[in-house]
Amino acid sequence: MRHTVSVLLILFATQAAAVEVWIDNPSGLEYVYGKVEIVATVVSEENVSGVEIWVDGSRLGEIVEPPYQVTVDVGYENTVHEFRAVARSVTGKTASAKVVTPVLTVDEVVDIELQQLYVTVTKFDRRVLDLQRQDFRLLDDGDRQELVTFERGDVPLTAVLLLDCSLSMFGERLEAALNGARVFIDGMKDLDEASVMLFSDRLLRQTEFSGDQSELGGALSSVEATGGTAINDHLFAALAKLEARQGRRVVVLFSDGADVHSVLTMKEVLRKARLSQALIYWIYLPEAGDEDGAPAYTSAWRDIEGNKLQFRQLREAVRESGGRVHALESLDQMDEAFAGILAELREQYVLGYYPTVALGDGSWHTVKVRVKRAGLDVRTRDGYLDY
Repeated sequence: MRHTVSVLLILFATQAAAVEVWIDNPSGLEYVYGKVEIVATVVSEENVSGVEIWVDGSRLGEIVEPPYQVTVDVGYENTVHEFRAVARSVTGKTASAKVVTPVLTVDEVVDIELQQLYVTVTKFDRRVLDLQRQDFRLLDDGDRQELVTFERGDVPLTAVLLLDCSLSMFGERLEAALNGARVFIDGMKDLDEASVMLFSDRLLRQTEFSGDQSELGGALSSVEATGGTAINDHLFAALAKLEARQGRRVVVLFSDGADVHSVLTMKEVLRKARLSQALIYWIYLPEAGDEDGAPAYTSAWRDIEGNKLQFRQLREAVRESGGRVHALESLDQMDEAFAGILAELREQYVLGYYPTVALGDGSWHTVKVRVKRAGLDVRTRDGYLDY
């Protein structure tokens, strides 16, 4: 037996675009008693006129300038306490944060798997590299989580380079993709590993995971375009191959996105992606299509609308994984795209936490990562399946 706690955290903003507020202490992750220091942080595009502090439904007072902190005595009764901060800008815009601390309870020990998030933070498409642990706020199904691990920079990766070698990639396209893959392999470091998978309507060539750059590069030699395209089937296989690996797992897919031969649906691939928790990056050269880039064609398995949906679902699977779609304007950008993916992976933040609620029931947990600094874009996977 050991002490455990349950957590309730509610964080919302009535005018989130203009002003945001967090309660840094108490965290809501532990039982509190006696004197408690309340610490709030405000990020605002406008000047802040003040921050009201409420404890257990009673207004404690207003702090008109930073630091926004105050100490209160909540007594020694084993009970829930509610702490609330309301920030107000000079134009009247408000934001509110609320933390509810739990009672102290005794429960049985439950084994909970560490969840790791690989987070890319950018401003105007340039990566932001100077954030610290305390700059991040992580919500799992709306509940505030405590970061137990925090890393930046070079974390070893395991990648599958999944290259479409179908007839639609004939000539300069395929040669450019093979050269781009070589750029990626040449940029690998000592602890990185990769596997090369070349496919069309069938698997054409595959290597085992290896850090040997010459071996991996050799798999990209003497490759000819042939057959149709089965993206779903081989993306599923790549994700399944990564499931047995540890650490950061990545699929780098090169294809035009025109799947004509897969037996599996993108819905089945998406579930596999959620289980593997791998990042998916997709490089492609857009063809003429409708306004959102989805090509119009028929195939043995799907009509035009079905194929457009398949294309959009592939893009959605990439986004949900925390990866990115690289739509090239020309083949000259291919090397830069592969190198850019590797550079992004090198410059991600790695956040680890043990979920406060883990039922093992297969339910989907939505994950949100926020940063204190205004004007930054944060990208990571959308969540995970609770197994």
